[in-house]
Amino acid sequence: MSLQSKYDLFAAQLPAGFASAGVRVVGHRSANTPWTLAVPGSKSVTNRALILAGLAAQPLEIQAPLLADDTWWGCRALEQLGFRLDVSHLPDVLKLEPPLAAGISSAGSSPHSSLLSIHLGQAGTLARFFPALLVNWQQLYPNVPWSAFELTADPQLMRRPLSPLLQALNQLGAQINDQTWPIFLRPAHLQGQCRVDGSQSGQFLSGLLLAAGGARTSCEIIRENNLVQPDYVRITAQMLRDFGVALSHDMEFSRCVVHPGTWNPPAIYKVEADASTACYFAALACVLNLQLTIENLGYSTLQPDFQFIKILNEFGACVEARERCTMIRPSGVDDFSTSNELLLDMTACSDQAMTAGVMSLCSGRPLTVTGVSHIRHHESDRIAAFCRNCAQLGVEVEEFESGFRVRPPVDPLQLVGDWPTHSDHRFALAGLVLAARAPGVRVLQVECIKKTAPGFVRQLIQAGFEFSLD
Repeated sequence: MSLQSKYDLFAAQLPAGFASAGVRVVGHRSANTPWTLAVPGSKSVTNRALILAGLAAQPLEIQAPLLADDTWWGCRALEQLGFRLDVSHLPDVLKLEPPLAAGISSAGSSPHSSLLSIHLGQAGTLARFFPALLVNWQQLYPNVPWSAFELTADPQLMRRPLSPLLQALNQLGAQINDQTWPIFLRPAHLQGQCRVDGSQSGQFLSGLLLAAGGARTSCEIIRENNLVQPDYVRITAQMLRDFGVALSHDMEFSRCVVHPGTWNPPAIYKVEADASTACYFAALACVLNLQLTIENLGYSTLQPDFQFIKILNEFGACVEARERCTMIRPSGVDDFSTSNELLLDMTACSDQAMTAGVMSLCSGRPLTVTGVSHIRHHESDRIAAFCRNCAQLGVEVEEFESGFRVRPPVDPLQLVGDWPTHSDHRFALAGLVLAARAPGVRVLQVECIKKTAPGFVRQLIQAGFEFSLD
């Protein structure tokens, strides 16, 4: 059974008509009926596990992986490199075996070619992590002698910053063109010291930690400037340790040292539930006064977006987080005083800045979000695009460099108009939360949820939500 035969599991699982129409939410489950769900696996953890499987050079069974567009490109790239993917047990289990011998032909390519071209779609995480595997290829897989690699991507991803990572890898001895796409690189022997800017993306530091771990040598990484989303770097460091890599760092990751030595990877790695996707279900429960139990995610997670679920207390929910599950209960508060402004520094969970903005629109509570200037460089300029969307709905909004300020009408029923998604999955997911509370809002191009949450709409339908298409 081939990876391609399982493509439908990774692709957007939208019902017929959703991909080409605007979407309105016209009904939802009763507030008197408790709602229990399991959230799909974490995108961040799944993509790290795929890279670590390549760097470990040993068989690995990944349990409960996220199957989405972002992870499809990683699986496809590993198959191109000669990895054997057992997909017969998907969606529950993905088994990977490393390439072991010269002459392997996979995905239409031969390792005797001088150059292997790998396309990464819109998978920004993989673009920051895949060089870690490719620069270490020669020592990891000497019998599969690719001599050079080319990385390409969709235009949306090519606009996102990457140079700081590539320049730092070159300081460690890599051979990469570090300015423009496509990216050309050759296997190299990494060692020594490098410096990287942490203010644009914590994924740069994570990518360097993965590359240094794969080198099996001593590498020192000096982080300069602010580090955005350090909790994701903590996830990378913990997963490297789970695979037997020795590394040391201070609390702020300003200096990281990856020590030489062999790995001791697990045979099985289970992916925890995705905290980012859980936020949208939790937000829906809050704005609709539903009782929700997320049965597979709790406070034990390192994923920073879990902090947003706790923020929902400010919007009228009662959140009870346990180690492995989370419960959202309505507090009975239906609206807020428009003078009671909420101030949120969302540096730690910036992917949920737009969700917080939507919660403001749903509750009528004024909101100021700060600390998220780096989200201007994601799939879209999220600050500017969010402010445009609000203005189109007639909402008073103010944009500034590090965030935005929203002054919504008290009644969300006054919101009427379209909610563009800007080919950005976060806008589509947050927009569906808004449309559930504001039936006059139509969400456009919902299909971009395939990037990280392709089954989101189907889970809502199964829970009793109703949609109209126009």
